[in-house]
Amino acid sequence: MTAPAPLTRQTPVAAAAQPAPEMARPLRILLIEDSPSDARLTQERLRGSGITCDVAAALAEVTGRRLDAVDCALIDLGLPDASGLQALEKVRELAPQLPTVVLTGLDDEVTGLIALRAGAQDYLVKQRADGYDIARAVRFAVARKHLQLTADSQALHELDLTDDVIQQLYAIGLAMSTSRRRTAKNDPAMADRIAGHMHALQDVVQNIRDNTASTGGRPVGQ
Repeated sequence: MTAPAPLTRQTPVAAAAQPAPEMARPLRILLIEDSPSDARLTQERLRGSGITCDVAAALAEVTGRRLDAVDCALIDLGLPDASGLQALEKVRELAPQLPTVVLTGLDDEVTGLIALRAGAQDYLVKQRADGYDIARAVRFAVARKHLQLTADSQALHELDLTDDVIQQLYAIGLAMSTSRRRTAKNDPAMADRIAGHMHALQDVVQNIRDNTASTGGRPVGQ
C-alpha cells in the first residue's frame, strides 16, 4: 500500500496537552503493516513523538502476548492474510480492552467509518496521514479508551474527583479543539470526527460533575 504522506508540520497540540499524563507519557504501539518500507517510514515519522513501534507484518504474527505489551494497535486493513475488518476483529478478540486505530486507503473511507462502529477508536486515510496525524490519533485513542473503560467499570466512583481531574480532561479537550481547527479546512471529515469526540468528552466531564454533586463531593460508597 502507498506510504503515509511526509511529515511537514510541527505539533503544537503537544504543548496544549502537557497537563494530561495520558497525552504526554511514552507509548508503545503494535503496527500491523505488511509493507516493510511503510513500516520503516511510520517508525521514522513517529521518532521524537514519544511513541515507539513493534511491527507485525501479517495478522498471523499478532498474538495476545504482543498486544498485552503495547498501549495501542495501529492496523493496516490491507493485510495479505485478512480482508475487510478481520484484522480489527482479531485484535479486539485477543485484546478487547486495547485501543485501536485503523489505516484505510484513499478510496475506502467508508470502511473507516464502519471500523469505528465495530469498536476502533479512530481511523486514518493512509495516504494523508503524516507523523503528527498518527501520533495524535494514537494518543487520543488511548485517552478515550481509558475514559471508556473507567466509566464502564464504574471506577470513576472510586476516584477522588477533584478539580485536578477535571482540568486534565479539559486539557485533552483543548488539544482536540486545536486539532479540529487545524484540520477543518483541509480535512472536514476529520474535523467532524474530532468534534464528535469532543462532545463525548464533554459528556464524561458532565457525568463526573453530576456524580460528585450527588455525593457531596465524595466518591460513591464513601
